[in-house]
Amino acid sequence: MSLLYRKKRINKICKEWNLKRNHDLMVSHKLDKNTFFDFKLKVKLYISRALNIKFENDDKIFVKKVNLARSNRTNVTPNGAVVPKKEFQLEYNMILRDWCKIIKKLIRKNPSLITRFRTTPNIRIKYGKELDDNLGRGLSTSLPHSDGWVEGPWGMNCFFPLFGDAKNNNLVYYEPITFKEKMISTAATYTEMQWVMKYFKKIKIKPQIGSIYFSDYALIHNTFRNRNSGTRISIDTTLFVGDHKPHKDREKEYRKNIPEVGLDEIVRVRNSESKKFSEKSSVFSHYTANSLKTIKLN
Repeated sequence: MSLLYRKKRINKICKEWNLKRNHDLMVSHKLDKNTFFDFKLKVKLYISRALNIKFENDDKIFVKKVNLARSNRTNVTPNGAVVPKKEFQLEYNMILRDWCKIIKKLIRKNPSLITRFRTTPNIRIKYGKELDDNLGRGLSTSLPHSDGWVEGPWGMNCFFPLFGDAKNNNLVYYEPITFKEKMISTAATYTEMQWVMKYFKKIKIKPQIGSIYFSDYALIHNTFRNRNSGTRISIDTTLFVGDHKPHKDREKEYRKNIPEVGLDEIVRVRNSESKKFSEKSSVFSHYTANSLKTIKLN
């Protein structure tokens, strides 16, 4: 039964990477203050350009400006992902560079455990009130879901809350009461998989700002907002540990090794702000699938 294997994988990365155990299917790492501050700076610069707002060093003031720009959807998906565009590809590369450095340092004692590293992390704005065009969407992350339904069954989630109202606007997690492999089957929407929730129960884990959380796809989650919650800014992505591959429509997002962005390569963004997001190749592909190109540096 794969649930035991999944727990053993979490146990292994917990020991090898010196992580904190939050659950049999989740571990975390608290970032040091200087690294966290520097990374937040890059994310704010990126969002400032994407929303055309003034940069603010103070988190609360910055979030207020983000809220005022809520109607600017040129570069923001219904699920709140900030889409990279040509006009701010420099800021995007700065985020990728720092994110790769953070993960490399975190796994340095045994980097070989990561067999597929995703190069397209989501920079996510989760407004205190859901965006109207996300209501009722079959792939809304407000629905309980496993990323395994669209990514393939064997990956791990990575969630990193950066700033904002993480007290009232955060992820809620559910553990399996009874687990069967078909609960992480491929599905075109999260809606069609809601039947699995009768086999899961909510657990009391609330991710904290400044910590990176790794969880197996068997731990279902969703965005949950308390009444009158504020906006939360976070990073979410995925990776693979062990001899597994993602869904074939997502393979181009992954690398066997963590790249040296800014040293060995940079990412070119094809689309400008004058164009809509690239059309996804399939329901399983990512919103950046047809808009990014890796340029090798000599």
